[in-house]
Amino acid sequence: MPQKAEHTVHILEGEATLYQRAGTPHWQVRYKVGGKWLRNTTKEAKLKDAKRVAVDLIGNAKYRERNDLPVVNKRFKSVANLAIKRMNDLINIGQGKPTYKQYIQAINKYLIPYFGRHNIDKIDYVAMMKFQAWRKEKMVKEPSQSAINTHNSAMNRVFDEALMRGYITKLQIPNLENKGVSSDRRPDFTVKEYVQIYRYMRQWVKEARKGYETVARNILRNYILILANTGIRAGTEAMNLKWRHIYYEDNEKVGGNKTLTMYIKGKTKERRIPVRHCVARYLQRIQQADDNLKKMTFDEVLEAQVDSYVFRINGKDMTTQYGRMFKRMLMKMDLLKDAVTDKERTLYSFRHFYTTYALTKGGIEMSWLCDYLSTSEGMIRKHYKHLNLQTLAPHFVGRGELSKQLKYGKDDKKPAEPPKPPPATNATVIELKKRRK
Repeated sequence: MPQKAEHTVHILEGEATLYQRAGTPHWQVRYKVGGKWLRNTTKEAKLKDAKRVAVDLIGNAKYRERNDLPVVNKRFKSVANLAIKRMNDLINIGQGKPTYKQYIQAINKYLIPYFGRHNIDKIDYVAMMKFQAWRKEKMVKEPSQSAINTHNSAMNRVFDEALMRGYITKLQIPNLENKGVSSDRRPDFTVKEYVQIYRYMRQWVKEARKGYETVARNILRNYILILANTGIRAGTEAMNLKWRHIYYEDNEKVGGNKTLTMYIKGKTKERRIPVRHCVARYLQRIQQADDNLKKMTFDEVLEAQVDSYVFRINGKDMTTQYGRMFKRMLMKMDLLKDAVTDKERTLYSFRHFYTTYALTKGGIEMSWLCDYLSTSEGMIRKHYKHLNLQTLAPHFVGRGELSKQLKYGKDDKKPAEPPKPPPATNATVIELKKRRK
């Protein structure tokens, strides 16, 4: 039978043990409740006081067990770090969702700084209301519904972790509300602004310093053109795209010609989408600038199913860096803010540009667009309902031209005609091959 340690004392007829660790004068207590061994510090250096505190701790733990309450109290920060670790582990084995990175960022930036020292089982409705006021002050604005949804989902990940470990019960999880600012209208680009951007980028790439900056600007230029012509999500979907995800498909409905198809895997379910012919040219420019691929033709790269990322540099996710570069470019062009919404544009704005153009000029039905973009019809109606009146304008304004209804003086000039939108498609893949030959 092992000998009892020098600084060990049994109490409550052997149900619990008081002991001292090396380097600290405080007594620790070890006891068993609900089939689990638990350890706590009494924070007392005197044995007499430590016994009293230990009896209270054990009595409280047994009371909580009898009333179906979590026996162990944990700080929010400890549980949040466990939730972060679980999400990172899932990401590393390829089973994590793209939104996990956003949840982790929200936990580190907002949830831990505020709730870090709170006990996880003490966070109630009142605490959440106080957090909302603190968050608004920290953000210096009213958070959007999208931002609050992310924070609520991140909070639920922490609560789920606590529930799984027995730190809280379902009844202790507060209801998380979302009273954020509605973002019905999203910033996008007009056709005229898009034309201005792709013309400006030609010189912008030439002005880059030789080396890494030239490589990054060249990829970003074609990245932008592909986003604008496919509507795929910047970051979550585009950064996961590999050359082996791009292939030709025979399509009888386009005259028997081949169509370029992309396998997209990102925020939502996987999908395969046929893309505009001009996208082949933009992809080819990226391929020809890649030292590892430029010795092959574009068709050979697709046929070989090369397992490397299209828009990354040395395998690195460039979402943040491309976003900063794009913002600086828009600031130079004085196009950073959308004149209608007064919101800053990002690379994601090209998805909205594509959607707007498809609904107003492309002759694409909303139900088709839902499948193509992998989004719900309700979401499109919510964010693009302002386009309904635009497409129905002929029914409201009557026949004839507005300019003919206006009377101009001698010094007046007739308003300039609006710019014509770019054609629905550019060069076909067949034409691309002929030029290359």
